Parts: sequence; C-alpha cells; structure tokens
Amino acid sequence: MERLKKTQVLILGGGITGLAAALYLAQQGVDFILIEKHKGTSIYPRARTIDVRTMELFRGLGINEDLREGGKALAPAWGIIRGNNLVEALENPVGKITPQQLMEAQKEIKSFAENSPETVCRCTQDISEAILCETAKEQGLALCFYHEMLSFEPHENEVAVLVKDRITGEEYTILADYMIAADGANSIVRKQLGIQVSGNGSWTDLLNIYFEADLEHLVKGREFSQFLINTPEITGFLLTINNKDKWAFHLRFHPENGETIADYPEEKLIAILQDILGIPDLKISILKALPWQLTVTIADQMRVNRVFLAGDAAHTMTPYAGKGANAGIQDVQNLAWKLAAVLSHEADDALLGTYDKERQPVGAYYATLSGELADKNGLINDQLMVTKAKDLMGLPDYGYESAAVKRAANLPFTYFIGEPGTRIPHLWLNELHTISSLDWVKGQFVVIANSGEGWQAEFDQLHQQFNINIELVTLNDETILEKWKQLTHTKYDEALLIRPDDFVAAKLTAGNLLSVMQSILNK
Repeated sequence: MERLKKTQVLILGGGITGLAAALYLAQQGVDFILIEKHKGTSIYPRARTIDVRTMELFRGLGINEDLREGGKALAPAWGIIRGNNLVEALENPVGKITPQQLMEAQKEIKSFAENSPETVCRCTQDISEAILCETAKEQGLALCFYHEMLSFEPHENEVAVLVKDRITGEEYTILADYMIAADGANSIVRKQLGIQVSGNGSWTDLLNIYFEADLEHLVKGREFSQFLINTPEITGFLLTINNKDKWAFHLRFHPENGETIADYPEEKLIAILQDILGIPDLKISILKALPWQLTVTIADQMRVNRVFLAGDAAHTMTPYAGKGANAGIQDVQNLAWKLAAVLSHEADDALLGTYDKERQPVGAYYATLSGELADKNGLINDQLMVTKAKDLMGLPDYGYESAAVKRAANLPFTYFIGEPGTRIPHLWLNELHTISSLDWVKGQFVVIANSGEGWQAEFDQLHQQFNINIELVTLNDETILEKWKQLTHTKYDEALLIRPDDFVAAKLTAGNLLSVMQSILNK
C-alpha cells in the first residue's frame, strides 16, 4: 500500500533557496517537508557573494557570523584583472578594479552602506548551503535528500506530489496545502504549469572547469576576484574560490560549431589551465567540468494557485550581478510569513497574491541587470560594473506596492526613513554598534511606538482579535527616541507597523492599529 504523507508546505529543491525556505518556514512555525533529488548539498562553489540584504536576513536567523567565518578564506578576493596569463597579470595588474576604486567611482557608496548593520559577505555556495543545511538539521527539520519528485498534481485545496525514495525505490505521495518550487533554472514545475517567460534566454556557452592547483604562493598579498583573458586562442575568466588550492575557470566554447564537452578531455583542460595561469609544469587536478550558458529568463508570474516559484525557477540570471542566490533567499523570506498567516487562518488567501506583486519586479530587475553586465564575449563588463556598484551591494533600495502595504499610491519611494513599502530603517541601538533596529523584527510583526501612551491598549485589543506573533516596542530611551523620530520623520504620537520580512507595512496614528492590520491581512 502506497504511503501517504500530509504537510502544510512542500519545498521542492534542497539548494540554497529551498534550504532558506525551510529555515524561514520553521521560524514561522509552519509544518513542511523538503525533498531534494541529490544526496546532499552542492559540492560546487557557484555563487560567491552574499549581498547586504541577504546578510540582514541571515542576521535574523542568527547565522550571519557563521557565514562570514565560512567564507573567510575568500574574503580578501576583490578586484578584476586582465592579461594573457595570470602570472603576467599579477606582476602588472593593469586595469584592476579594487573596492577602493569602486568607492571613488561612487562617492555616495560609503554613506549608502551606513543604512545597514551588515556588509557584503564572501562565501561560496558549497559552504553556505552546508551551513544552512546543518542549521536546519540541528532544528530537526524535515529534509528529505535523495528523494525525487516524479510528478505533481495541483488541486483546488491541495497539491499532490508523487515522490520516490532513491535509496529504497519506494514511491509515496505527499499532500501539501501549498508547494514552493525551488527547483532551479530548468524548473519542471514552471514548465508544467505553462508559466510564460521573458528575457534574453540563453546565449554564450561556457565550460566551468573546477580544479585544484596550489597557487597560494602566487596570489598571497595580491588577491583578486576575477582574472579575465581574451586572446585569439582562449576567452574566459578565472574565479578565486579559496585563494589557495581551489579555482574555477569558465572557458568560452562553441557548441554552435559542433564542439562538445568530449572535445575537452582532462589532458587538454590541464594544458589550457597551465597556459592561462602561465605555469607550464603546474600540477593540476580537474574536479569537474560542466557546460553552462549565460541565461536570463524571467517568469511572468511567480504563483499559480497553490504553487509558488522561487529563486532560479522564477528568475534565472547570469552570475555577473551576484544576485541569483540572493534573490531566491529574499523571495522565500517574503513568502514564509504570508503562508504562515494564511495557514493559521489569520489572513485571507489574497495576502499570498502580494508575493508575486512584490517579488516578481525585483527578480526581473536583477535578472535584466545581470544580462547587461555580460559583454559580447561572455565576460563581465567591468566598466559597467563600476557604474552599477551601488546597485550590486544589495541594500534594499526598492519598495513594495501591494495590498500588504498602506501608502499613498503613485508616489516615488524614499528609502531608509521608514516609509511604508520600504525596509525598516537601520539605527544603532547601543554604543558598541552591535544591536540594530532591524534586530527588533526577527520574523514577527512589530509595532514601534514613539510613546507608550495609548499604544498598549491598542496592542492588547489586536491580540484579542488576531493570533499572530507580534511585538510592541516602546521607545523609552530619550536619545534613541529622538534619533528615531528624526530618522523616520515621525511624531511623538505615531508608530510604525513592521512586517515579519522587515518591511514597513504602515505609519500608524492613534486608534488605527486594528483596522490597518485587518487591511494588511485582508481579513
């Protein structure tokens, strides 16, 4: 007899987006099962940069410092160099773009960066996924690796997913109230649902050669992020993985001319790498060679009834903006609290419609930008990257316009001052600069009241009406209060309502907390 399991949410995919979904659903108290067809997390470095907004999200989970520690070997790797081989380029790094040059190119970056308690973190995806997975396992979460989806059927009240345990061969069905499809760029779910896509599609073909070679002595004190080479013989880019013995070279190759990966046996790859490194007799071990294409694909919608797309399934992008993994993590953090509110019957289903309205434009923007940053040869356009440096940091200088935000329509956004639809402003709450106003949130609704007068009674009334996780923060410290009022342009008798995803839902005046919350939750 076929086994039957039931859960509130099924997460399809155990990559970085799926694992983040698991952690944020757990934070919200939502029951879920994650299935992933592979035996474990990625063994490939892939994404190397965790942007500022994602680090804010990981701060809320308490794993931001774990990720910084995990990526410390990569941390010094900044800047882009060009040349005919790496040895020559390091001796004479013409055109190297450093963080200092980015600061000079964008004078406002320093003040812009002060709008967050976090900074960009360098950490490869094999390490970051392992940290997220271990965190989930420590919490006893339902992660089913080496379990593969065979098919799914969306119904009016549930999604039925047929799964195969790849160890035992047993097949079973999971009935879920909702499904999050974090199943990657070639999403089976997106295709079966018939969701239309836009964007440039796929163009330049590259061969990702992940290899081991001891180059620590060569790069120590001269660390870089990318080495670009574009000669008549070789076009591609070398990426630093750990500044020691792990590297990845992305070689331009030409399937359109009949080339296949079989045309690049190991001895040929080693010879190419020795050539581009400029060390003919260097010992090199090829770990893996995988073909891939620069791709920009943007799903026209991220929700069909009870199924939600997230990450690469919704917006596939080139790696050049460093936003693929980051956008996926931010997607599921936005979705988790909304699912929790609907599943607990504290919000109407219409709240789930705001996921697509809020996140689809953000994913589309970054996907399009990632395509613009690729030059005609498939290399990063480093000069354009300088002009886009502010965008690439990842501070959330975007706003949400949806039914889950109360703001005047058609007005331009002003960021980091507490305007509804934008991320809560950052203010240091102690002299050591270790506690931020963002730390008030951590996955719950928060009312930040400039005074205690009247707000406690409204808060108590709200609690009687809604069984939701909400906190009242009253600013009793006069110094903090004055700084906060100045930062947010609020008055003594006003308050801000912050959503569990750190975004401001509304500016409150006395007497309207309950009605605003009813409106946000559409109840």
